[in-house]
Amino acid sequence: MNNIFITGVDTDIGKTFVSLGLILKKEFEGKKVGYFKPFQSGAYEKNDILIAPDLFELKKYSTVPSKYSYLFEGDISPHLACLLNNIEVNINKVKGDLKNFSKDKDFVVIEGAGGLYCPAIKGKLFSDIIKELNVEIIIVTTPNLGRLNHTLMTIECAKINNIKIKGIIINKIPQNENLSEKNFIKELNLFTNTKILGTIPEIKKPTKENIIQAFKNVEI
Repeated sequence: MNNIFITGVDTDIGKTFVSLGLILKKEFEGKKVGYFKPFQSGAYEKNDILIAPDLFELKKYSTVPSKYSYLFEGDISPHLACLLNNIEVNINKVKGDLKNFSKDKDFVVIEGAGGLYCPAIKGKLFSDIIKELNVEIIIVTTPNLGRLNHTLMTIECAKINNIKIKGIIINKIPQNENLSEKNFIKELNLFTNTKILGTIPEIKKPTKENIIQAFKNVEI
C-alpha cells in the first residue's frame, strides 16, 4: 500500500485535477486505488443530499472508492468552518479513517487544501496533518511568473518540518509558453534537486482518455 499526499504551492493550482490524474493513471495500470480527503469544505445541498465538491468532481471520471472524514458547508476553509461553528476535529478519527480505507488498496491519493502552511483545523496547519498521517507529499505547482518563489518556499517548508517529498508535478503548462514559462524548469533545477515527477499540459476540455494520456509518463 502506497499513500501519497497532494499539496500545492498556492490556491487554484490544480490539486484536485492532479489527484484525479494520478488516480486514473494507477487505475489504468490495474491498481486498487482510492481517494481520501481528510477535510472537505464547500459542501452544498442538492436534492436534499449534502454534496462534497471534490469527491463529486472525481466521480465524473472514475468510480474508485472515495472518502472524507469531515465535511463542512460554505465556500470557506476547513479551518474557518471549525472556528465559526465551534467544531472540534479529532485527528485520531482522520488517522483511523485513512488506515481502514487503505487496507485493501495499492494506492491512496490524499488531497489537502491550499499549501503546507494553510490552516487546516483548530491549532493545526496542513504540515501538522501530514506529519500526523506520516505520508510523503507531491508538490503541485505551475510555471507562471512568481511560482518559482512559491515552489522553493514550499520545498524549504517541507524540509524544516521533516516532511518527505516524493517530487514535484508541474501542472497547467500552456500550449504557447512565454519566456518565463519556457525556462521555469531550468531555473527550478538551479535551486533544488527535488525530483520533477512530470509535466502536465493545460487541458481545456478534459476527458478520461486525455487525462490518462497526460499523466502516462508521470513517475510514480
